[in-house]
Amino acid sequence: SMSDLKTLYLIRHAESLENERIGCLQRSLSDVGRLSLPRMSDLRRSVELINVPAQVDSDVSSVGWDQINQVRDQLRADEFLTKNNVQLVAHSPLLRARHTSEGMLGCVTATSSTEQKLSPPVKRVEELDCLLEKAPSEWIPGNVGGFAKRIEEFEHWICDQPEDNIAIVGHSQFFKAMLEMTYKFNNCDVWEIKLDCTKVPDRNVEEEEEKKDDTAVVKGKEESESDCSAQGE
Repeated sequence: SMSDLKTLYLIRHAESLENERIGCLQRSLSDVGRLSLPRMSDLRRSVELINVPAQVDSDVSSVGWDQINQVRDQLRADEFLTKNNVQLVAHSPLLRARHTSEGMLGCVTATSSTEQKLSPPVKRVEELDCLLEKAPSEWIPGNVGGFAKRIEEFEHWICDQPEDNIAIVGHSQFFKAMLEMTYKFNNCDVWEIKLDCTKVPDRNVEEEEEKKDDTAVVKGKEESESDCSAQGE
């Protein structure tokens, strides 16, 4: 039977080339502030950061691969998946989250050229559009509604799944906003949280509306599926 209490293991992706470039930019700016010349390698990477499309879906850096391998070995030694009976893994579609999910947990959805991977006891892996990191447009004041709606849709999706122990590989701003934290997860952090589905906003309201009006709910379902659709089927 489906429980109202879900145990989530939230995992932030490994360091990406974007994280590395932001780190370089911060070092360059602080060096300029101290009147010492920034290192050329830092400047070069910082200039790359202006390339926004690369920033939105950047790959894992060499430091990131080291993080993945270290944490994977630790999780295997601790028998993390088995001891916590993780039955479902969901990851963001972005490369850094896919690579982290595959590298750390041995679970990733199929692509046109690669097969799905699962590690026991995980029975299912899903790629969720609503887990995407906060987009540049969602930082604009007055435009945060879409981001908040995605977080709510993600929580609804979790509560609708039959599995109770779920690992999620995603992004720091998403998790920070979802948990109302004042700081961000570090790369490859694994946090365990309990999600009480009876307290998820608007969830019970939707169930009441379903009973009242079937036509409205068909429309609502279509809308939410476009934002938080699982890609792993």
